[in-house]
Amino acid sequence: MTLENRFFIVAILFALAGMILGIWMGIVGPEVFNYAPVHAHINLAGWATLFLFGLWYRGSPAAKASRLAEVHFWVALIGALLLVIGIVGAVAPNALLDKAVIPGSLLTVLSMFLFLLVVWNSQK
Repeated sequence: MTLENRFFIVAILFALAGMILGIWMGIVGPEVFNYAPVHAHINLAGWATLFLFGLWYRGSPAAKASRLAEVHFWVALIGALLLVIGIVGAVAPNALLDKAVIPGSLLTVLSMFLFLLVVWNSQK
């Protein structure tokens, strides 16, 4: 499977999770709206960001062939997952899960720096 298609599939799975969480919050009512930050980060860090990465790689065939692009995928995916899990732990609260927010945040930022490097290197 191509790199961009992996980004697309994972992004769509995040989008579905965000939609399901949003619908659940709407059905259950105001007592679960404390999960709104989880919903927002699933949609932004998961759906939007990963899908945009995939679109960029679709238009940059040479860049997606680099080893750095492959590393970028895994860092972005693991970062988004840990970030969302950590926010769930902070909202729930769960002392074990909330620890994931720090590495998740750092990996998410690292994935953007890696993306910057991939884009920068593709301009040469």
